[in-house]
Amino acid sequence: MKPLIKPERTAEAQDEERALRRQHADKPCRQAPPGALNQDSFAAILGLLARLKAAREDQGLTLAEVAQRMGIDPPALSRLETGKTLNPTLATLYKWAEALGRKLRLDLTSA
Repeated sequence: MKPLIKPERTAEAQDEERALRRQHADKPCRQAPPGALNQDSFAAILGLLARLKAAREDQGLTLAEVAQRMGIDPPALSRLETGKTLNPTLATLYKWAEALGRKLRLDLTSA
């Protein structure tokens, strides 16, 4: 349950918060966090997820049918298809492809 009354902050704490907000407004963070995917890699993952979903729909399979073949819950597969889960493991991607009668191939090339 949320408290109905906000805790009182000292004038010093309020000034510190205002200073931090001004600092961020003047110089916002524009770099990707360490370990973040670049835009092309992110787009490739989204594209693969869309192709797997399209393959399921082309075959007339339900989420429940494919999820059962994969050994996962239908809501988990739904989160993958809708992009709410954007970091699927390779094992999950391979199981998904196999559940659709497809084969997933990965390739490593120079940048």
